[in-house]
Amino acid sequence: MNPIDPEDLKRKLQNGLKNPNPKSGLAWALKRKVTVRFGNKIDPFQPIEETYKVSEAALRILSSLKWPYVVQTRNTYRFIQYEEIVVGDMGIFVFQPIISPGAEMDWEILERKRTTPIKDRFKHIQMFKKQGVKVAVNGEPFIPGFHTIKMFEDMIKRLKSAGVKNYNTYNFHFNDFVAKRLLAIKLDIEKIWEMNQDKNWKPILHQLCEIANKYDIILGCPDFVNVPKERKNETNTCCGINVQTPTTYNTHTWRNMLLAGIPIDQIIEKTWDGIGNKEEGLKILMGEGEKMYTMADAGLVEKKKNKGVLFWF
Repeated sequence: MNPIDPEDLKRKLQNGLKNPNPKSGLAWALKRKVTVRFGNKIDPFQPIEETYKVSEAALRILSSLKWPYVVQTRNTYRFIQYEEIVVGDMGIFVFQPIISPGAEMDWEILERKRTTPIKDRFKHIQMFKKQGVKVAVNGEPFIPGFHTIKMFEDMIKRLKSAGVKNYNTYNFHFNDFVAKRLLAIKLDIEKIWEMNQDKNWKPILHQLCEIANKYDIILGCPDFVNVPKERKNETNTCCGINVQTPTTYNTHTWRNMLLAGIPIDQIIEKTWDGIGNKEEGLKILMGEGEKMYTMADAGLVEKKKNKGVLFWF
């Protein structure tokens, strides 16, 4: 992962706005001034930020261009140093601290007490809310086999008490590095691996959705395959908040249109914007294709042959 070159970042953003003929997803995103999710790959406010101030420079660039952005971090004490920048960006800035379902337990075991304590993250939520800043909370990850349904509900209750309406969830991205780290802190990686599989994760996710609905919390989740079929997403991203997207030609848009009863051929025409493979998109919509999940996997479309006619429901 390469560090940000602030001047290069500013030049690319400015040039992207002037691009008369965007031909890629990224080019379309820049042209449309799509929301930047700042911190989704790595926390931008780690201790090294005190020395190099690269994240501060990026924040000031986004602010100067009035570019919509979401700041996602576990290190809210360091981030609030830049309060004067972000509070001035009312309407384009969203504060999104990361608070996973295990709360204080996660802070001790997973974050190893290196980040802002959970109670103080809630204090910073209240601070920004009082100033009129939009706040959402990132709940990733929910680790099946480690986190429990009760932990999730307790977190939802705390969010509700704090006046937070937007939370997001997703199960675990399990790879070799993650397995090694979990083993080092003596977690049961075999149990976590097994519970992380779709067949076990799906009923858990259904319960999480029910809990969020019970407390009137908007639960963002990118896992359209495993959420309840009847559940329309109130949000169009995994952030748990509505933001402008670079393209309408995506599975989240298709899912909601299918739920609304719009025929597949019309969906293709309504969402095609020149980005992506039109034929591959049609296969996904029709429940065909083997490279990725399709609308059939989501339970929203079933391919049936009846005198050569295809039915969708």
